Amino acid sequence: MTYSNANNALVVRTKMKFVKSASTGFTVGFVSRNPKTGMWRGVRQDSTFPKKVCVLDKKLIPYTLLNRLYDVDMIPMRNGDGYVVIKAEPVVFAVKVNSTHVPRLIYRVEAKFGEKTIIFDPMEGQRASVRNMWGAVEALSKRTDVKDLPQAVEEFTNAAKDMLDLYETEMPAQAATKQLCHA
Repeated sequence: MTYSNANNALVVRTKMKFVKSASTGFTVGFVSRNPKTGMWRGVRQDSTFPKKVCVLDKKLIPYTLLNRLYDVDMIPMRNGDGYVVIKAEPVVFAVKVNSTHVPRLIYRVEAKFGEKTIIFDPMEGQRASVRNMWGAVEALSKRTDVKDLPQAVEEFTNAAKDMLDLYETEMPAQAATKQLCHA
């Protein structure tokens, strides 16, 4: 989306992540314009689409994290080779916790937000962070892009405890052989 600010400068609004440039050391992002819609979208540095560099304003550097999604406003550089990001607000997502239980087959709790899913699955989890309840809770609690994080962690923890109780009740032999960390 584009609009003009009070100085009649063209301002482009989109979402993007920032990285540290290996060649210059500046904090940068990249955008590409869709030829059909004319909309600007944040892209990765290795994208095959034609892209322009977006340099983060020095005033914003202390307030931004690398590889985190931001809503940004940017203005064209004077030389026309790219953009300067003048506003960057972190994107936060609401968490939706879903529990799926089919006795003796499925014991799964998912926390979905944005394009991410954190899973607790004591029966089929391959990694410790999926199979172990506290590993999954820790993965969720480390996220910086979750709206109302304490409430989301509490809701996920309660759902995971309930699912773990069901699993241990219905499948006691299998539960005894796994490190599920029920507390």
